[in-house]
Amino acid sequence: MSKNLVILESPGKVKAVSKYLGPSYNVIASNGHVIDLPAKELGVDIENDFKPTYKVIDNAGQASKILKRIETIAKESEKILIATDPDREGEAIGWHISNRLKSSTNRIVRVTFNEITKKGIDAGLKNEGSIDKNLVDAQQARRIMDRLVGYKISPFLWKAISNGLSAGRVQSVALRIICERDSEVNNFNPEEYWTVKADFSTSKEQFSAELVKISDKDFRIANKSEADKIITEIRKSKYSVMNINKTKIKKSPMAPFITSTLLQASVNRLGFSSKKTMQIAQNLYEGIELGTKGVVGLITYMRTDSTRVSNEAVDEVRDYISKKFGVDFVTPSARKYKSKKNIQDAHEAIRPADINLEPKKLQPYLSKEQFKLYQLIWTRFVATQMKEAVFEQTVIDIGCEKFKFRISGRKNVFKGYQQVFMDSDFGVDKEDEDSNTRLPRNIDVGMMVTLREVEPEEHFTKPPARFNEASLTKELEEQEIGRPSTYATIIDRLIYQKYIEKTEKKLISTELGNIVNNILVENFGEIFNIKFTKKMEASLDKIEYGEAAMSDILNKFYKPFEKTLEAVSKKTLEIKKNTELPAGGLCPKCGKGSLIFKWGKNGKFIACSNFPSCKYTASLDQKKGTGTEKDGDVKTLPRKEFGKCPKCGKGTLVERSGKFGRKFIACDMYPKCKYVHTEHISINCPVEGCGGIIKDKTTKKGRLFYGCSNFPKCTFASWNKPVEKKCPSCGYGVLEEINDQKTGTVKYFCPNCKKDFDSLKI
Repeated sequence: MSKNLVILESPGKVKAVSKYLGPSYNVIASNGHVIDLPAKELGVDIENDFKPTYKVIDNAGQASKILKRIETIAKESEKILIATDPDREGEAIGWHISNRLKSSTNRIVRVTFNEITKKGIDAGLKNEGSIDKNLVDAQQARRIMDRLVGYKISPFLWKAISNGLSAGRVQSVALRIICERDSEVNNFNPEEYWTVKADFSTSKEQFSAELVKISDKDFRIANKSEADKIITEIRKSKYSVMNINKTKIKKSPMAPFITSTLLQASVNRLGFSSKKTMQIAQNLYEGIELGTKGVVGLITYMRTDSTRVSNEAVDEVRDYISKKFGVDFVTPSARKYKSKKNIQDAHEAIRPADINLEPKKLQPYLSKEQFKLYQLIWTRFVATQMKEAVFEQTVIDIGCEKFKFRISGRKNVFKGYQQVFMDSDFGVDKEDEDSNTRLPRNIDVGMMVTLREVEPEEHFTKPPARFNEASLTKELEEQEIGRPSTYATIIDRLIYQKYIEKTEKKLISTELGNIVNNILVENFGEIFNIKFTKKMEASLDKIEYGEAAMSDILNKFYKPFEKTLEAVSKKTLEIKKNTELPAGGLCPKCGKGSLIFKWGKNGKFIACSNFPSCKYTASLDQKKGTGTEKDGDVKTLPRKEFGKCPKCGKGTLVERSGKFGRKFIACDMYPKCKYVHTEHISINCPVEGCGGIIKDKTTKKGRLFYGCSNFPKCTFASWNKPVEKKCPSCGYGVLEEINDQKTGTVKYFCPNCKKDFDSLKI
């Protein structure tokens, strides 16, 4: 009997889905996109309504093999179920595959699994549909826009600054947001201001309060002189208790996680990067081995901007709360949260697939990081259907005719939803803890109090905070820039391009990033701005909802873009000259050209302005602020010191770079002292029965590669860096890490089964 074929997107889900579907189904994965725009050409026919040319992805033949296998099994299948991820990208992947199976069109159906559980899969099978062409067109329009921007503007950056740089429709706007914030911080001028605090006492106790009103008005004390005058006047008055106000304050739990809020909470509470958060969430969604239960998906789909939750899940969590914490902790009726406008509401908020799978019960089966993220998602969701936390806030005003001082504090009188956080490893937020302010107890309105001491305190206004991954994600979401599923990739791409760097968890624009941003804003400011990008995102939504045609939106985008490109192309040389600032002095090689600063793949360096006639270059010495002349194929990087040279005892160990870009530590007395200390990798060889160690080695010409310590008995060797990660497809113990220079993404390749994997799915 012929089986049904289920086509998933990620290989990580195959095992779990196969378990739930049983032997009557063949389950295979596409490993993400198998068909896309060509890698080395534009692939968009602008004159023919932006018709895209699609090709099978060239990834060492893996995509071709996957498609061939799908086509072979599809011919013998009774029904073909496209079960790629429930979003625009997943819809497009399914559409490309279904187009390859034209002879089987009448047997193809579209299903989506919001959670990898029996319940989630059964629900998906009961709701068969067809490929949503509007969703596909929205993805195609975004892909074509991004291709046009990337392929048209990136070469301009190559000519103006250096090869290898890139621009992106959304990426460059995110860079602009970071650069503008950094500029605001760097140019901030702090302003002085003063506050006044006083100590009062009754016959039984003493307490402090802050000056809040002068003559019943708000005020600002600009300097110490003003503060001293006010204090002199304060000391002349007598004070009494003017008012005691006690109020009950209720605080409601936050909505269940969507992608953006999960990224923010993970950065702030767990210290995980956006990329790391999405990797772990992908693992939890696809399934974790839970002993005798087998592989179980623990959370719903993690790429969503909807706070909607199914009625069934709400009923289950409310029943759980009643049994776990008592009926006093569950809300009288189900709490519902409103999602923002213009969202993709195809699937629910991020929540546990089974509320009864408590984090503590699963801890033995999860890695430390998986446990932390699962607990964060689980507790947030449980809290959504619990009662508000209740606080009693007390405000006491102390004053005279002219001056009013205030002291306030609060204490929790009912934990409500915060009880679930207290039972977890997180505890409640600091702002929800009882106030540390010591309030006077034996006090009544009208009671006279004694002024003991009054003191001024100097302050300075502070600049806005630099962005971190959480605050940038929040900003992108609020400005409606990009989609939740792209935030982690955007940040990762900017760091990879060295446009920004992460320093003490802050995202800070680099010199290169500011140069790129200034050029893009000055020349393509109408494209790389929040308003335009927000408008384009709204246009993609219109395509998805069937309210606009893909070709119309692309035409509106491209016509003004084309005019700008024509104008900018005429002044490329002028722009390039503006980036080549003088470094001072004449070229020591030709004696004619002046020395200028330029940019290359290893960063900023000094060169002769007579290039290509004179090819003199020198790298920058960060410590001295001067150049170091190129010496053979080796040049110094921005100087990092690692102590005295153990060989000659005179030189200092510094970080250097060879002609292949390989970093190493060597003596700065070279060539007199040729000591080199290489930073080694050391991992177990994956070849069965070998027992050797994979280490970094060099060829006779100095090129880095990785080989086994048991050579020649073991011939394992790789140009790519091996990492100790198991292949999700065949279980091989080592994957090869590949940095895609064009896209800036990291991918992994299995040398055993020859498959490529997206970094977010490892």
